[in-house]
Amino acid sequence: MWFLGLALVALISCGSSAVGETWKLTGGEKLEAVKDDPQSQYKQTIDELKKLVREGDVGDVKSALKQIKDQFPDRVGPDLELFALGETRYWQERYGKALVKYEKLLKDYPGSEYAGLALQREFDMAKEYLEGRKKVILGFIRISGFAEGVELMEKISDRAGLDDPNGVGLRAAIAVAERYEAKEKYLDAYLKWSEIASYWEAGPIGKRALYRMAEDNLLAYNRNPEEKRPNFDASKLTTAKTYYQKFLVLYPEEAKQNEVPEKIVQIDEQMALKQFTIGQYYQRTHEPKAARLYYDMVVRDWPKTRGAAQAKEALEGMQDADQHGE
Repeated sequence: MWFLGLALVALISCGSSAVGETWKLTGGEKLEAVKDDPQSQYKQTIDELKKLVREGDVGDVKSALKQIKDQFPDRVGPDLELFALGETRYWQERYGKALVKYEKLLKDYPGSEYAGLALQREFDMAKEYLEGRKKVILGFIRISGFAEGVELMEKISDRAGLDDPNGVGLRAAIAVAERYEAKEKYLDAYLKWSEIASYWEAGPIGKRALYRMAEDNLLAYNRNPEEKRPNFDASKLTTAKTYYQKFLVLYPEEAKQNEVPEKIVQIDEQMALKQFTIGQYYQRTHEPKAARLYYDMVVRDWPKTRGAAQAKEALEGMQDADQHGE
């Protein structure tokens, strides 16, 4: 640790007096001559600082930053100090303290050359929280970091936006949607994919968002026990079918590969069974008009389903009962 700090100070101290050329490795294969200009000196100094924050402590980093400020007063500002101290805490796995520094940098110096790096580092930490890393409070209490990860990803998306297909903002939104799915929070995932789809109606991202919106609605309904599904709200099935049908029209080949036509048939069967179950309820509670209304709806709207066949049978049974005065 002491050696790294000493090496950095030595590099800074001799940087302005160096003359001629410095030989550096390129690609690990050959030596290349580089002119000792101020820009290359500054770059070398920052590279050494990067090593120090990974292996040093806060005291070492602060000492090094003071030396850098003295050597490059026009290049070094408080944003570098915030980033370097944030990095030091990050590599110490003190995420709470690291976030304080990164957040101050992003709020006070949004145009800094280090802002993008800080945002990426926040993404890295948020991803770990989403994947199970615990959040430490009061120095020793460990709790789930999932909510912290979601909140941090939301901040990243707000700052960076979702309009860059390779940007950290969009990656943050997708990471949240995927983790919601992994935790079977399908409606939360659907809402996040809907947000993404509002920016990306076409292209690979729009295609993926559309398919995931359909899948998440179907999964949300199907997570209920099969025998109890007809008792639950079927609006998710209607929403899923709408998105599947749109996907089938826009991307027919991908739809076939993902068995979208079969899923639409499955939804029709489930919708028919749902309405048939309601008809049965009214028949049991001696409301024949309401029962016939639902049975007729099933036969009319989903004629090729098993539910339609059951509804026809029920209607015939009710007709026979009426004829025999039962």
